[in-house]
Amino acid sequence: MTDLDQRQHSRSVDGRGRTLVVGLLADPDTPAEVAAKLVDTLPDILGARVDGEVTWDVRTMTHSVTASVQDPEEVLGAVADQTADTEWDIGVYLTDLPMQHGERPILADLDHDRRVAGLSLPGFGPFLQHHKVRNAIVRLVADLTGKADAGLEAGKHHPSRVGRAMARTLQPVHLVHDDNGQHTRRYVTTPWRGRARLLAGMVRTNQPWRLVVGMRSALAAVLGTSAYLTLTSTTTWLLATRLGAGKLTLTLLVAIALMVAWIIGAHHLWERARDPGEREETILFNASTVITLSIGVLTMAVAVYVLTLLGSLFFLEPSVLGSTLGRPPTLGDHLALAWLATGLATIAGALGSGLDSEDAVRRAAYGYRERQRREEIGQDEEDSESSSSS
Repeated sequence: MTDLDQRQHSRSVDGRGRTLVVGLLADPDTPAEVAAKLVDTLPDILGARVDGEVTWDVRTMTHSVTASVQDPEEVLGAVADQTADTEWDIGVYLTDLPMQHGERPILADLDHDRRVAGLSLPGFGPFLQHHKVRNAIVRLVADLTGKADAGLEAGKHHPSRVGRAMARTLQPVHLVHDDNGQHTRRYVTTPWRGRARLLAGMVRTNQPWRLVVGMRSALAAVLGTSAYLTLTSTTTWLLATRLGAGKLTLTLLVAIALMVAWIIGAHHLWERARDPGEREETILFNASTVITLSIGVLTMAVAVYVLTLLGSLFFLEPSVLGSTLGRPPTLGDHLALAWLATGLATIAGALGSGLDSEDAVRRAAYGYRERQRREEIGQDEEDSESSSSS
């Protein structure tokens, strides 16, 4: 009798059924949030789709298993070690660490011998992530309990034929047997589409909208400058009504690009490959940083634009604004004024971002696991410099 069978037998309830404990071990931040949403719904879904005669007990634990581990094989081993002393029959690890098998992003690792599995959330992409992860966990649990093959590849368990065809075309997933033995499996996506989805998933995990409230000094600088330009600068009033839509759009785009570049440079967010083997991975992380910050700054600009427009409509009396324009102001004038003021203020926000601490910026721009990874890289670089100087 295996350890799993012994635990199942010990949890039999008056001979009427078994109780299986499924543990969701999650990294802090986004993975922990996903696990918390799943804990209440998974038991019923497992009962309906895996085994209705089993009482499913789903538990969660938040712990950064991979504090100093990034290799996929070592990650799964660390998960097994972490869950060995628990009462869990099956352990599923949720991480926001992007992992790759060569050039192929990894969705999930599965180890039948140790009854554990690992899911890399970024690999599931930015949309319907909660739904996809839930379905993947159900299939992995079915596989680990011997009820069915996980079937993550090629949309194998999609309810409709059309859905299976779309899954094979849009989200192709392939099964890879690990060299450690036939009981270890790995599900990977394609190099090109899979990596595009991985990059989008990394940005989603970073939650770029947090940048709006995370960088308070930059936000205060943008708001203050925008208010000043809107209410007191007659030059801004005239420019806003004279510039065309193309120049106004270009002004805002350049301002966003400058602020993103300033944040990256001032807070040392740009990574450099330490050896040729890390080049592609470094490109991926840098692209994630640029996209995350661009979305965050754009979100900030939209919020400031709405507030600026409301302020313009409320405070600028038509007679005051009209005396400068030489004609009665229109709604279009207020829209253009708020747009130009937001663009110019965003440039000032770049300077304001320098007042935020590096730790505050990283907390605003990245999820927990990405911050941890960057801290490890920084510590390694400091150790190398110390060794070289000594």
